[in-house]
Amino acid sequence: TVPKMAVPPRCSALWVTAVCVNMSSVKEAAAGNRMKRFFSPPLYTQRQQFVIEFVEKSRPRTVLDLGCSECSLLRKLRFHRHSVELLAGVDIDCTAIRQNMYALAPLMIEYLQPSSRPLTIKLYEGSITETEPCTKGFDLITCIEVMEHLQLWEVEKFSEVLFEHMEPGAVIISMPNAEFNPLLPGLTGFRHKDHKFEWTRAQFQAWADGVCRKYGYSVEFTGVGEAPGETRDVGFCSQIGVFRRGGVLNAQRNNTEQEPTVYKL
Repeated sequence: TVPKMAVPPRCSALWVTAVCVNMSSVKEAAAGNRMKRFFSPPLYTQRQQFVIEFVEKSRPRTVLDLGCSECSLLRKLRFHRHSVELLAGVDIDCTAIRQNMYALAPLMIEYLQPSSRPLTIKLYEGSITETEPCTKGFDLITCIEVMEHLQLWEVEKFSEVLFEHMEPGAVIISMPNAEFNPLLPGLTGFRHKDHKFEWTRAQFQAWADGVCRKYGYSVEFTGVGEAPGETRDVGFCSQIGVFRRGGVLNAQRNNTEQEPTVYKL
């Protein structure tokens, strides 16, 4: 069976004027050439590889990427899917989705040699701070370098939507570690002009611990992008929190087959 794709409709004024967070198209522009010079492989590759290895080990059946924009993580996961039957992405920028969705189209070999395990790919246009029934119950949700593009006042609502409404089995969240910024040559202020905030490890961990207490999750902290030599005490360039609900990966309730009522498919 070849992968199926859901095509988003034309962008509406409602979403254009909503919380206009270009989730992912600005991610790798965030530190520009500084990151390329500093890390090998590039930092975005290390983040994606972290998710791929988690999928290989934990074998989720359904995966949702929040702030998917260029669909680069979904493209990687498509070829490292193992047990995955549904890949989905959400972004508020319908233009970015439309420009990159065709990279997820079935390959010729998939028509000639259909897989015994069907893969469905869905892309949604919508805000990650709004509840949407079809996002409930995914085994794994990823949110890679997205939170810092929200306004601080939106973080609480995002936390509620993600952990209480979506209620995934596991969540991987990464964001810039502000303590690392002084090591990046020529950087003043945040790593990108669209970032609304950047947290230290203590700030990120305080938020994560509060989320776990409120919504019944556990969390482990790690990251990618090691600092050189004696500066390693600043931590990773991208800090990562891996959240799990009740010590199990697979979500108990699953509405992933439901048609969207708020998002646009």
